[in-house]
Amino acid sequence: MKPYFLVISLLIGILLGATGCYAYFLMIEIPKMHFNQTLGRAYKYLISSYNSTMGLCYVYPGSNIYWLSHDNVLASYVLQNWNKEIADNISKTVGELAVLYGLERHPSGLLKDGRVDILLGYSYDSLKDINTTFERDYLGSKIKTETVENTDAQGIEGYADLLCYASLMEWRKQNYSGAQSYYDTFKEKWNNSTNGFEDVVFNETHKYETYKLALFYLLSKTIGEDFQFKEQLIRRIWECQDANGGFRTHYTVAEIGAQSYLSFPEDSYTNTETTSIILLADVPSLFEYTN
Repeated sequence: MKPYFLVISLLIGILLGATGCYAYFLMIEIPKMHFNQTLGRAYKYLISSYNSTMGLCYVYPGSNIYWLSHDNVLASYVLQNWNKEIADNISKTVGELAVLYGLERHPSGLLKDGRVDILLGYSYDSLKDINTTFERDYLGSKIKTETVENTDAQGIEGYADLLCYASLMEWRKQNYSGAQSYYDTFKEKWNNSTNGFEDVVFNETHKYETYKLALFYLLSKTIGEDFQFKEQLIRRIWECQDANGGFRTHYTVAEIGAQSYLSFPEDSYTNTETTSIILLADVPSLFEYTN
């Protein structure tokens, strides 16, 4: 009988080992795979947006418009740990064009635009308006950028994105109460039924802007604030990821009875800026967050 017991014991050992491996796979590897697939697809989208002739990423698929800032400054930053060669090429191109056209830069060489540079750790004494009129023909395409104006930005409280930038600036000046005040005003614009931020722009367009979800997540993480609707916000962000890996610029929500239905207008497309801001915020996958 002993041989039978040995065989049975061996089979039980194999079964237990296989079960343990399977449990490990479920708990560790599947979440990791899911996380890499979602973020990985977003990074690949940015790589596919890169035009080696221009040395820049286009604004959206099929476009011949290339924004130096915000789009390419952001793309060069978030791609540093994914594809350093392309990231460095973008930075080099932006720098050369800044010199060519006399665009204002920080001592580090980063373009001054009063928005992206704030996200990347730079600050100003006060939040400035921006001038978006710079445009040039370049290699058969158009390059554009946003530049800082001297006048202070007005109506900050009405705009979700401006509240983010203002809060970050106050936080870095160690004016924590001011940063908190801007943060709270931003937070109050969240609609828990439709899962989007409703500000002055929304009141005009009735479209929710995807990048503002990522801005709020990034701001909350930076100043160490938690919020109750984190799962809903993360879920909404990933619902805006397109099959091509990029994130759509905006969405609408129809409320029918107790249900809400997400949809994307015809002018909602994936673009470099929105995708880069989401990657900059390092938003976790919903699977990772809930497990």
